[in-house]
Amino acid sequence: MFTESGPVATQFADISEPDRDVMERLLTEASGKMLICRLYPGFRSDLYKKMIEEQIHTVFLELYEAGTGDMRSNDFSLKPLLMYGKQKNVRFYCTSQQETNVAFSQYITSLRVWREGAVPMGYLTTESAVALYLACSLVADSTAELDELMETYGNQYSEK
Repeated sequence: MFTESGPVATQFADISEPDRDVMERLLTEASGKMLICRLYPGFRSDLYKKMIEEQIHTVFLELYEAGTGDMRSNDFSLKPLLMYGKQKNVRFYCTSQQETNVAFSQYITSLRVWREGAVPMGYLTTESAVALYLACSLVADSTAELDELMETYGNQYSEK
């Protein structure tokens, strides 16, 4: 899926013989810095704060339905988790449990999720977004470049 076009495909095109040991190390490192959360009604984000305190850089939030996110001030709000993650430089990438486009323009609450730094991943499933993250981790030279690649593909896969 990511080998046909786009920034990652361009970088992979330049690699004739990948170094297996280097790729294994990069993938192990990337997978050790990510967390996948499936959100559902009644989700308590405060229970996840400890997980992102030290080593987690990337969180995939699989949102309920078509990408709604509770941002009110209550026990079931994403807001404290997103704000805490933002302080810790954690990136949040949002997918949906449904086969639908996660675009934060549809709901007021989703716009608040986006303002706190979460990135909608368009039509990518959670599994595809994680595969993209791992592919980008192989070619990115920095965290900033990894974030840029993920956002670029999130935008690309928001269009049909």
